[in-house]
Amino acid sequence: MKKFDALLPVRIDIKELNVNLGNGNFIFVGSGTDMWAFDIPSDWITQVLDYCNLFDNRYLFQSKDPERFMEFIGHPVMKKSVLCTTIETNRFYPSIVMNAPKAEERAYAMYKLAKLGMNNYVTCEPLMKFDLPEMVELIKMCSPVQVNIGRNSRKDISLPEPTKNEVQALITELRRFTKVEIKSNAQCWI
Repeated sequence: MKKFDALLPVRIDIKELNVNLGNGNFIFVGSGTDMWAFDIPSDWITQVLDYCNLFDNRYLFQSKDPERFMEFIGHPVMKKSVLCTTIETNRFYPSIVMNAPKAEERAYAMYKLAKLGMNNYVTCEPLMKFDLPEMVELIKMCSPVQVNIGRNSRKDISLPEPTKNEVQALITELRRFTKVEIKSNAQCWI
């Protein structure tokens, strides 16, 4: 298994805070990065939230460290946002998910956010081998409005993937309590 490339130093690109976001849109903010990661300065996050709040849009924020959302839960933009975390498996693969909190910690953070009235999503991408009852319970704990299922999109990294039958069983269980979206890269599991 190939390890991830060395991380580049974090930075904020102020030019991005001069783009007209329009109105009436649903925008995935930071889709290429985790702007809520432990090493992202809080003032950078505040700058992004302040800028988003200038526009009449809904926003999707995703993090593998959803406990960090709690630091900003009082920000006005959160009232028009959906919060998302990744739960790729219920199992612990320390060599793969090195810097993220364990799935149980992510699910518990999302549980607390749901109790505060936040709309939550869960992304199972890249979906890895899992134990069905435990995986369903973790996702259910998040009270997700929607669950997205996707495969590993990095061809240079080999991950332990579930079988088609395992994924179909997961989808069946999830559809009992939430909407399930299958990403285009996972259509082979349907």
